[in-house]
Amino acid sequence: MVQGLHDLSVHFSHCCSPVPGDEIIGYVTRGRGISIHRTDCPNIMSLPDSEKARMISAEWAPDAEKESKNRYETHIVVYCENRRGMFADISRVMTDNEIDIMSVFSRVNKQGMGMIHLSFEITSADEITKISSKLRQIPGVIDIQRSAG
Repeated sequence: MVQGLHDLSVHFSHCCSPVPGDEIIGYVTRGRGISIHRTDCPNIMSLPDSEKARMISAEWAPDAEKESKNRYETHIVVYCENRRGMFADISRVMTDNEIDIMSVFSRVNKQGMGMIHLSFEITSADEITKISSKLRQIPGVIDIQRSAG
């Protein structure tokens, strides 16, 4: 729901991938309608003052989180020890929770810490919290952060 505007195209930005339950804001684009972002999106937070006037209030429709059958793409980074079987353990948690991994990218930094970037679809921010909690229980998982741009 975008404050005071009707009959405009509304789309969810890919830079921060908002999902029901996130705090959101609208940005009036040039020629593409309203782009919905999370309020903590780096692209929104770094807008020059001259562009901030184009931001408008937006919120999820009432009960969007509870009633949503829509799936929204989201991205997280799992910081973990670099050990054999780590990705298998992560994949098992996702499978057990009936979440399909859409893409994955992993690397190990010079200090030996693994960073696994996962993209998957969920219905709400609560689902991200639930999955993150289960992933944190895997031995060797250090931290999980939601990607934002």
